[in-house]
Amino acid sequence: MLCAYPVSNHVLNLVPSTLLIGNPETTWREWLKENRAGRDYLCLDPGDAVQGLPGRICLFRGARPIFARFYGSLDPQRYPHVLLAALADAVAVAEGDLLVQSFAYRPSPLMRHMTTLVAQLLRPETILIASSTSLDLNGFPVGPMSIDLDKAFPKMVQEAQRKAQWMKLLENCTPHVVGFKTVSFEGARIGAGSPIDAATREKIGLPHAAYAEVCGNSLFVVTDEDIDESQVSRALDLTHTSRPTFARTDAYNNLYCSFVRQSGEDFGFGIIQSVDWEAGEFTIVNDAVPPAPVRMLRLGAIQVDPKGRELGEIRPWQV
Repeated sequence: MLCAYPVSNHVLNLVPSTLLIGNPETTWREWLKENRAGRDYLCLDPGDAVQGLPGRICLFRGARPIFARFYGSLDPQRYPHVLLAALADAVAVAEGDLLVQSFAYRPSPLMRHMTTLVAQLLRPETILIASSTSLDLNGFPVGPMSIDLDKAFPKMVQEAQRKAQWMKLLENCTPHVVGFKTVSFEGARIGAGSPIDAATREKIGLPHAAYAEVCGNSLFVVTDEDIDESQVSRALDLTHTSRPTFARTDAYNNLYCSFVRQSGEDFGFGIIQSVDWEAGEFTIVNDAVPPAPVRMLRLGAIQVDPKGRELGEIRPWQV
């Protein structure tokens, strides 16, 4: 049974820990087999399929996940705030000498900053870094020690590993229908503002839009219609907005998502099959046991088809 704990307002509930920093060309798989020795293990790499379902941050006790936070992407740079929040929650659950595998490091200012923040929040007693990692070792709480790691599997093998995990998820899923009005949304544009009803959509010149809402000075419209400049200008003027964003009605199909309780705990992972815009309902296959008490729907970026094939990731805030 997965559980979630509140994040501290100030500092983490620290436990003795070791931070592992690698890169896309290396793997901690064999090192962990030889050196984990039964310790709690936190994987901060959402693209690592060796330890379980991709696109989430997971804390393991033995082989059992005792905490999981939906991430929704394979790219650690996509949602850095979610990754750091998941770190804080997981550390609150961890016991003993914790092993923390950081995301695979790629040279960039953001990833350098994120790696430093992880180390500063965790305050590990030891930091181990793959010798082939191109990372400035200054500025860490303790000096990283360089070690040699095995090479990562080829990209094709990693994709096959993730596909196997997606198929395992889908085999354990059942269909759920989730209404727009019964949940709040996280990680997406939809649900951030005030919906525009059908009659008002017609008045502002968007009669064929399947859905629309206003959030601040932004107008979000779901439609398959090609809208000309004059229609856009009219809609912006009548809704007192200045920035339009458009999505197709099938943009949510195959999108990775999770069911969330009122407490913020993820309790079911799955894929959106389709959206009935007229009824205002998502049909989602999810591994939660029905009837599921969904209070929030977390939407990710990666899309996966019914055969477990990854279809790529959507642009940030596209939907």
